[in-house]
Amino acid sequence: MSQLLQRAQFSKDLRVRLAHVDMSLALQGFHENQLAVDSLMNRASTDPQYRAWAVFYLGMLAARGVDYDRIHQALLNYARNDKDPSVRQWAVEGLRFLAKDQVLDELFTSFTEDPSMKVRDRAGCNVADCGIFTRKQRMRMVPKLIDLAADSKTSAQMRSWAFLALQEITDANAPADALAWNRWFADHGAEKMAEFERLEWWQVRGDE
Repeated sequence: MSQLLQRAQFSKDLRVRLAHVDMSLALQGFHENQLAVDSLMNRASTDPQYRAWAVFYLGMLAARGVDYDRIHQALLNYARNDKDPSVRQWAVEGLRFLAKDQVLDELFTSFTEDPSMKVRDRAGCNVADCGIFTRKQRMRMVPKLIDLAADSKTSAQMRSWAFLALQEITDANAPADALAWNRWFADHGAEKMAEFERLEWWQVRGDE
């Protein structure tokens, strides 16, 4: 079962990734309802040892449309403000299931501003590839990633992650150079976005 879940969460088919959400919630004994949200919210607020685990599964519940707005605000608050980097990391992991453009922007903020490089790493992965965002949604992040790579204040590690994210989002094989990526985007960005707009909503980059 663990191998099946691992494969499902990185599938090329968002329907399979959402099935992974359903299976994960069921295995933990959570019904996709308000009672589960209330229980996890309470545990997250009262039990620091349980908080990281709770925020991850709250993200899954939001993915299935259960109390989306409340969960979104809670996860964003934990991702921004919790003193424990592990909680911020798992809040970022929970946000990857929320599937809206605004959430990608919020993940990008964690990617560029969180004090912990572990949190930044996971936020960057969720911008680029993980979770249930469409390819068209992720393509909108390309200019931000190019700007990040071009900024002289960006660290070598962050620049490397920005180039990796650009490759994963676009499938392009441009060199690790901000000017080259600017040229690529000027020449091919619109056509790549049009390509992604023609895809079925569930078609994404994945392992299988």
